[in-house]
Amino acid sequence: MNEVLDTRFFIAHLVEDDPKLHERTRARLRDLRRRGDGVVPTIVLAEFYDQACRHAGRRAASGMFDAILASGLSLQPLTAEIARASGMLRCRHREVPMADCVVGATAAELRSRVVSDDPHFEALEGIRVVWM
Repeated sequence: MNEVLDTRFFIAHLVEDDPKLHERTRARLRDLRRRGDGVVPTIVLAEFYDQACRHAGRRAASGMFDAILASGLSLQPLTAEIARASGMLRCRHREVPMADCVVGATAAELRSRVVSDDPHFEALEGIRVVWM
């Protein structure tokens, strides 16, 4: 089963200093690459770059961004279908940021689950979420 990786996954993997969590994210990435089941919505790339830049600076953010691109994970662009589904989610759940609606709609479109610890996903009915 595909897993749609949220920004929180990459923050945990590339920015946070928790060695146990980092090892779990590394193992998850290895498994996803081996199975070919990891998906990164392009909105996650933008959101991650912004957060990494604010935390670690532009140079480090660019390096981490490039590492995600080189990771072997599949990139999922924002299609018209996903955009419509994202807008419907946001219309029903005003408290959920648009980027999370896009990630959730991507997972629904791909019949996948989201890998995140972001509590916003709990509000989105029908979106399956797992964490480390």
